[in-house]
Amino acid sequence: MKRYHTRRLHAGFTLIELLVVIAIIALLIGILLPALSQAQGSAKKLKCLTQVRAMGVAFTYYADDNRDWYPVLPATQPNSQYLDNQYTSGGVAGLFSTFQIGDGTGTLEPPNVSGDIGFVGTPAGGAGSYINGSDTPLMRGYLEALEILVCPSDKLDYYWERFPTPTNRLIADAKTDKVPEPPVTERDVIHYNISYLYIAGLKQVDPSIQFSPPLWGDETNTGDVSLNAWYGWDWGRNQPGGGTEPDPVRDFGFNPKTGYATDDNHGDEGGNFVRADGSAAFITENPQRVFFISRETLPDNEQLDSRSINLINPRRSEKVQTID
Repeated sequence: MKRYHTRRLHAGFTLIELLVVIAIIALLIGILLPALSQAQGSAKKLKCLTQVRAMGVAFTYYADDNRDWYPVLPATQPNSQYLDNQYTSGGVAGLFSTFQIGDGTGTLEPPNVSGDIGFVGTPAGGAGSYINGSDTPLMRGYLEALEILVCPSDKLDYYWERFPTPTNRLIADAKTDKVPEPPVTERDVIHYNISYLYIAGLKQVDPSIQFSPPLWGDETNTGDVSLNAWYGWDWGRNQPGGGTEPDPVRDFGFNPKTGYATDDNHGDEGGNFVRADGSAAFITENPQRVFFISRETLPDNEQLDSRSINLINPRRSEKVQTID
């Protein structure tokens, strides 16, 4: 009996016991992996919101030094009724750099710079200068680090040719796709290394605006310039802008309610934004539709949202321009 008992103590697992253990482990993995993935996504979204809020603080410092105005890029205004051409200095990258090399190659000195580069100056202002001749980026000195320009959830962006017109900044017109890299120096700053869009033309304190609108927040993968922003959706007809190809809903998983598509920073859920009053939150309503749409663009049976910047001044949105 003693010898038999000893043999039983040293016996291994049976095949059935091993299969049961493996099945339990597989079940636990199946339960825990989605929860872990969701937790990672939530952490990235929270970090993105923190970065957006920090950018709002930097803009507030700028506004304090510039009579409550948030930065407006030096640009030719072809029509005094509208704010325009904010995209001609490399778009939103022009706020942080006037010499946007990105991952370009060559001598890195104009005009011999090659590769996927952005704005490197103008004939009027010279290399690395705005049109007014200044070579100092508007936001220089207001940020501690440029790395906050990239959302941790951003895995895809696109590169268009230098100085593309707004109508040529559709995904279908992109030269190549890019993986955003957090910029370390001003030369690394370029539109595909920035995960956010900016609404130029707003003030910290503006009596003509009743509800503080979004100022800076998650971009989309298409060109967020003027009426082409948020995939250029035609709100009056509730269809793709102009009814032309590509169809953002069919081709990119665009959600008209939120303004975002499947491959955008946080999918089609919405975007993190800091408002002109410094508050920040995740917005699940399309900002263009809620805050910036004009009465003329609305369907006949709809009224302006009470948060629209056009509620008091019906033409206020003509003095702002979205850029990315």
